[in-house]
Amino acid sequence: MGSNQERNRGSNNGGAFLLGFLTGGMLGAAIALLRAPRSGVETRQMLEERVRKLEEQARETAEEARSQAKQVSEQVSEGAKRVQQRAQETAKRARMEAKQVGEQVSKSAKQRQEQAGLKAEEAEDEVSEV
Repeated sequence: MGSNQERNRGSNNGGAFLLGFLTGGMLGAAIALLRAPRSGVETRQMLEERVRKLEEQARETAEEARSQAKQVSEQVSEGAKRVQQRAQETAKRARMEAKQVGEQVSKSAKQRQEQAGLKAEEAEDEVSEV
């Protein structure tokens, strides 16, 4: 359970990071506009360059998040397969052990039945002798 919480926390941190990253980029651009007096053309060029950089960084972050999500999905799938295999193995062992116990009980019951039959015959013999 702890690992699920850690994974959830990790994916939440990725989203928070991306939001913070984009917010920081926008704030940086706004501060740059206010602090550096430039012509309109220069400002637009600077903004366009900033936007291109932010878009590229957002794409890279999204790709990294997709890659991590795929890895987590594969790990969960592999874990589920291992759990299923262990459960099947445990069930098979339990069936074999139950079969062995059943055979032992059956054998023991037959032996007791035979003993009871012998004792009954002995009792009949004693009764007929008397």
